[in-house]
Amino acid sequence: MVDVNERRLIEEQLLGNGVMLLTMRRPEKLNALGIPLLETLVDALSRITEDTQIRCVILTGSGKAFSAGADIADFVARGVSAYMDPRRLQAWRMIEEFPKPIIAAVNGYALGGGLELAMLCDLIIASETARFGQAEINIAGIPGDGG
Repeated sequence: MVDVNERRLIEEQLLGNGVMLLTMRRPEKLNALGIPLLETLVDALSRITEDTQIRCVILTGSGKAFSAGADIADFVARGVSAYMDPRRLQAWRMIEEFPKPIIAAVNGYALGGGLELAMLCDLIIASETARFGQAEINIAGIPGDGG
């Protein structure tokens, strides 16, 4: 369970007609997918699963990116253990197995893990500013988390 103070990493907005908008709120880091953000996303999706009034989720990012992918600073600080962190993989499984449709509303960059996050969703809607890429090659990584 995520500390209530961490919930601000994901803004939840009920749009009506059973649609929940989830906005990743780490614009200063291009919505990099660090563990606190992923845990907050899992927490929100867990609650939405139980809410019979919500029929669909739209996932987007604040600022100029949907998500630039992994939090590389966290990976460097924690080493290989960051890549194998079960909390990261739990987030991917939660999205992949989510019982309600998830729409990725991609604005700006969707790179690496951010692109894989979008690909795990049921549908991607891209704005004119959307830019997709697998940047793992630049850090000798292998794209393979999801999607």
